[in-house]
Amino acid sequence: MKTKIAAAIALSVLAGSTFAAPTFYGEIDASIDYLPEDNANTSDKDVVEVSSNSSFIGLKGEEKLNDRLSAVYAIEWGLSADGDSTDWTTRNRFVGLKDAQFGTLKVGAHDTPLKQLSSPVDSFNNYVANKADITGIMTGETRVSNVVVYESPAIALPTGAIKVNALLASGEDSGIAKGNGASKTAGRGLGDAWSASVVYDSPVVVAGIAYDKAIPGNFAGRGILNAATPEVTAAAAGSAFAAANTVRAIGRVNLLDNALALKALYQTSEVEDAAGNEPLAADIDDSQGWLLGAEYNLPTAKAWTIKAQYSQNTTSFKSAKSDFDAQQIFAGLDYAFNKQVKAYGYAGYLTLEQGDFETKQPVIGTGLEYKF
Repeated sequence: MKTKIAAAIALSVLAGSTFAAPTFYGEIDASIDYLPEDNANTSDKDVVEVSSNSSFIGLKGEEKLNDRLSAVYAIEWGLSADGDSTDWTTRNRFVGLKDAQFGTLKVGAHDTPLKQLSSPVDSFNNYVANKADITGIMTGETRVSNVVVYESPAIALPTGAIKVNALLASGEDSGIAKGNGASKTAGRGLGDAWSASVVYDSPVVVAGIAYDKAIPGNFAGRGILNAATPEVTAAAAGSAFAAANTVRAIGRVNLLDNALALKALYQTSEVEDAAGNEPLAADIDDSQGWLLGAEYNLPTAKAWTIKAQYSQNTTSFKSAKSDFDAQQIFAGLDYAFNKQVKAYGYAGYLTLEQGDFETKQPVIGTGLEYKF
């Protein structure tokens, strides 16, 4: 009898309460890529790979607390659409409070504001296992653990709006470290490493600037390279995972009733003097990268979008070592069945150069993206 009464009380409490149900969402993106190997000391190979391109699932929700204040949360896990690597990698996850007038405060693991700044301009984001975009050759594309994030409400202007984002990180470790999807910073104080951005957004122009302080990332990246023995080797290029101070600026102009988008990005990075850097980082002087791109949505066939992009990054060294240059050029065609499903095809070319050494890598691929 007591059990029945307790159950009845629990059901009546639940029936009298209202809970906002979480939203289940995600993306599965897989491609077939032809990446022939051009090896310096061994035979060349024709290689076809199936790639997982930033596939993930997530849960998010918002619970209204009063007229102005809401509780917000989200958690995402990275998935391997091709079954090649580990599932359940760390993506953004947080709990926080959202105030209609003062903005949103989040606590958890999160992309830096500088990383988020690339979204409006990087047309080949996540292609070829996330190596065809600027992540492949530039630093700054970092998700950080143990952070507090502030996102301001949009500040309205006559022609658009301005938004400010900031992230403070606590390393909670002896030095920087690569995680399973999210990296750790050095230092134990909140704000020993930080990132911030200011973005202007309007129907015609999107422009922004961001700064990372002691945020870890990869210097001297190799992009879509697929070679067991490339002429430009890892040791010669000085590839290193290191805490970086980075400035990034972006701009996007939408023309012809938003059919044409012209995009640009410039950034410069240097190694921060922080614990945990890989030894090769000590020789890196700075790294400078830029991107130019365009997208054109066909007015007479709205499902089709043509796009092209060129990106380049140069890493210089304190020693007499020659600069390391990475260049990627891509062209592609998208077909949107609807807002959730997109098929795409592309062709690209990577060039790595350092002194007399040069490595080249072509790629041709096609893929399917499904958002839910």
